Amino acid sequence: MATEVLDQVRTVRACLFTLAGELFAVEVRHAREVVVLEEYTTVPLAPPHLVGVANLRGYILPILDIRPLLGLAGQRVGRGSKVLVIAAGTVQVAVAIEGVLGLEWFADPVAFGDAARRQHGELGVGLLERKGRLVTLLNAPKILEALRLGVPAKGD
Repeated sequence: MATEVLDQVRTVRACLFTLAGELFAVEVRHAREVVVLEEYTTVPLAPPHLVGVANLRGYILPILDIRPLLGLAGQRVGRGSKVLVIAAGTVQVAVAIEGVLGLEWFADPVAFGDAARRQHGELGVGLLERKGRLVTLLNAPKILEALRLGVPAKGD
């Protein structure tokens, strides 16, 4: 085995996905599954990032579009859209995504600098390095808190 492989300790396993063409990740302990939306119901007077709710095997699941919360352009979410189900504690939500790349191991995340913190707000934990690209590691409990608190989009 090559020594450079032994030198790179992998301590974070994350689910990689894309939003607005950018790479993001959540720790695998919070990622439950990827689902294709069939039917969902809109919620009157809901904050803009709450797309609606869906019934997933008897569990009412809020569907979020977190792109505006991350300072990214929103995208239409509807029938046929992919969602990543994430959980923290007993609460689960579905986050609209464009695609999923799979599960990978990473070294510990690097803390955000001021520019990255301004770009992705408080939903990020730090940055992971993948094949020369930076991946934003998101904080699943803070995403769930954003739903509960009705956090406004970046720039509002």
